[in-house]
Amino acid sequence: MAKKTKARVLHVDDNQDTRLLMAAVLGDAQYGVMTAGTVSEALQLAREIEFDLFILDIRLEDGTGIELCQKLRKIQPKVGVLYYSAYASDEEQQKALAICGDAYLGKPVGIADLEDAVANLLAKKGIGVEPANTESQDTAATPQPQA
Repeated sequence: MAKKTKARVLHVDDNQDTRLLMAAVLGDAQYGVMTAGTVSEALQLAREIEFDLFILDIRLEDGTGIELCQKLRKIQPKVGVLYYSAYASDEEQQKALAICGDAYLGKPVGIADLEDAVANLLAKKGIGVEPANTESQDTAATPQPQA
């Protein structure tokens, strides 16, 4: 039986090793990941498949992640966008997020931080949100005082 994925993610980066690593890390965390190395590949995939999250590098061979974000939002307007780039100065981050996008992670980043950023952005979009456990303890197993 195939495992159910938490969400469908498109990761776009011109570095093949980064794409492979991202697919492995997020795949292990039960996300369905597709990758693209160029703006044109990403746009083609976005026209064919509905995604829950886009993870974009800022600098790509045939354009920028910011330009790609704007084009992807025309195709799939409600999908979250997380930038994942080595170009992560405060100025770069503010510029990118002011134009298009929801969050920004600078390379390199730890696996836990990446997984947290992905989960938090998806939760903001209402994807993968699990009901909170409202009971702090199991009342059936707790002895009740005798009257």
